Amino acid sequence: MTALCYGVQVLFDRDRQAQSEAREYSLRREQLRSTGRLAAEIAHRLKNPLAIINNAAFSMGRHMDETNSAAAKQLNMIRDEVDRSDLILTELMGYARLSEGRIERINVKEELLGAISEVFPPNHTFPIQIQQNISDILPPLMMQRAHLREIMANLLVNARDASREGGSVKIFCNSSPNYEIELRVKDSGEGIPAAQKEQIFEAYFTTKKKGTGLGLAIVKQNTELYGGEIIVESELGEGTEFILTFPTRVLSRDN
Repeated sequence: MTALCYGVQVLFDRDRQAQSEAREYSLRREQLRSTGRLAAEIAHRLKNPLAIINNAAFSMGRHMDETNSAAAKQLNMIRDEVDRSDLILTELMGYARLSEGRIERINVKEELLGAISEVFPPNHTFPIQIQQNISDILPPLMMQRAHLREIMANLLVNARDASREGGSVKIFCNSSPNYEIELRVKDSGEGIPAAQKEQIFEAYFTTKKKGTGLGLAIVKQNTELYGGEIIVESELGEGTEFILTFPTRVLSRDN
């Protein structure tokens, strides 16, 4: 009798877990689709007027007096900014396409090692050392694989670009007793000025000459979309560390 009751309880618990996961899948899918539709609509509406501005500037340049160097310089500036804006919109449209992907259970260590090998290929010549400490016991995350890889790749590329020659990039990933995964990526760069710490996650803010300013904004968006949190710790001359936490149990209790 005891064994029968135990078996019924196990079946009941499994059914309740399955229902909970089904609700989570549905919730995440709708959140992602809503975000993607908005990004796609904004990008599409802005692409057309940018093309018109670019064509007009090109046409004006062809008919402009070659001696008017000041005006030519202003036209080149317009076209450069149009190209930059178009790049930003292209990234937004790519992000919108990502939102239509499938949510699945993800092996975090496998994805992190894959991202590391992409950013730092086996035969890379970057003058920096890679130090990694990744736990073998990490619970799976329920999210889009492309979103997690986008988060990891952006953080690793930023750390690689920020680290000075002879420096290092440190990667740490572990799980906590309260069902969270913690990911840390630390570079050995110059650090972030205190005045910029609040700005680095803002869309279009960048200190790179050819940066779009969307990388960290997307990292923050993707992280928080799944109930996670991202913070940054940095000191001038001591490098910068990004600390991300992801809950592995989004629906902790039934409604």
